[in-house]
Amino acid sequence: MAKFLNTNFKWLLLAAAAAYFYRKTDAAVKTLTRPVAAALAEVQFAINGSNYIKYPNPGFYLNPDKLDSDQRVRDKTWLKAMYMTHDDHGDYIEQIFDASLQLKAPYIPLVGGVVDAASIVTALKG
Repeated sequence: MAKFLNTNFKWLLLAAAAAYFYRKTDAAVKTLTRPVAAALAEVQFAINGSNYIKYPNPGFYLNPDKLDSDQRVRDKTWLKAMYMTHDDHGDYIEQIFDASLQLKAPYIPLVGGVVDAASIVTALKG
């Protein structure tokens, strides 16, 4: 084993250095390419005439998996999607969640159901 290390030490050191630099470079490249990819997706939307999916009617399902045990939103991607799928969803979200994205107490019955104008009024009535 000692003879192997003496003979191949420089190659092992070179391989370790290459792996280290690869990890550092890969992390740096990812931070640069993600915004570029998002911008290119927007350009593709404009060129193809496609756009984000919009719900025809306002309202969304308040999935309990998207909230933690304190009724706080834990899935920010889902929250962003709900904002983008209908113009009225932003108003609903801002009404039922506080500034820290915790579900307000009167709206806890909406968990596991549809959130729309009628269900919000019903939840407020108790």
